[in-house]
Amino acid sequence: METILIVDDDEFVLEYHNHMLSSKYLIREARSGEDALQAAQSGTVDLVLMDIQMPGMSGYEAAYKLRMAGHTMPILFFSNLSSLDERLKAYDAGGNDFIAKPVDEQELHIKVSALLKSHQARAAKPDDADDVAVKALSALSSLGIVMGFYRDSFHCHELEHLAQSVFNVTRGFGLKCSLIVRSHNTSPCFFDDGVVKNIDAALLESLHGASRIMAFGKHRAAFNWRRASLLVKNMPEDPEMAGTMRDYLAYVMDGTEQCINKILLEQQLRQTIRQFKTQNTNIKNGIVGLIDDLEAQLESLFCTLSIDNELSEEAEQQLLNMIQAARASADTKLQSGKEVERQLTELIAILDDRAASTNSADIELF
Repeated sequence: METILIVDDDEFVLEYHNHMLSSKYLIREARSGEDALQAAQSGTVDLVLMDIQMPGMSGYEAAYKLRMAGHTMPILFFSNLSSLDERLKAYDAGGNDFIAKPVDEQELHIKVSALLKSHQARAAKPDDADDVAVKALSALSSLGIVMGFYRDSFHCHELEHLAQSVFNVTRGFGLKCSLIVRSHNTSPCFFDDGVVKNIDAALLESLHGASRIMAFGKHRAAFNWRRASLLVKNMPEDPEMAGTMRDYLAYVMDGTEQCINKILLEQQLRQTIRQFKTQNTNIKNGIVGLIDDLEAQLESLFCTLSIDNELSEEAEQQLLNMIQAARASADTKLQSGKEVERQLTELIAILDDRAASTNSADIELF
């Protein structure tokens, strides 16, 4: 049974979290950052559930000192981490994830279980980021990885597919990453291991408008483009390798940006086509309805006339008014169809321009 160290200066919070977790895990408690360090040194700890705001040593400082002492167990902060500065501090301190207050019991169990499994998998199959990077950056293998991404991205028509293509590249470089895509109405986050991480998602959401390439913490970096941000959690320590890795990831982000624009435009185009089909059907039905109504009104009018009498001036004007009204209504509906068709034509022209510029960029890159 795994051991969880709960760190909080509030007696009620300790008891509350103890009650949530004690049925599945051994629980140890610490009431300060100093106590947490001592507890980690004096016995087995498989995961730390750490409060941030505590008197004396904060949760950030305690987590950082645990890492400096060589402890690799997952650290799960519980806090709202509302600002970019707080989220960066959580990463700099070596935190693995966070859970918002008040803590939901089901979410807590899911996160604890996922962090423990991930940590156990890494312990069973250790890797060194620099060793993997050396292999990935040797000879032409790195260029082949990037070229493979560009080739795959041409076939991406959904954001999920694109995210997996990006992760195929980052895995090839031995990197652990998360990605956010900024579409028209939503900003979905994707994780290379498929496990949702609040700390990654919150940081990625805060990076919109930040510097193009940011390095922070010991091994972390963020790549911020207009439509996407990539969070890398294990950049190589060697400065030369890290610089080369940044260059290749910048190429990948350029391709990602173009592909997102293509996907969003395709989605908008498909939506416009669907609207056009619906409106076109309504237009046709509307015109048919107008004709049917006109015929019915004319028939009603003719029924009021004698066979041997000519149309009176009043009846003639009435007939003319009905015809003009029907024509005006038909013209309005047809004009609506023309406007949709105009918008569709503009979208097709934009799509053609983007395709041409993409081909040009590919030629320059390769």
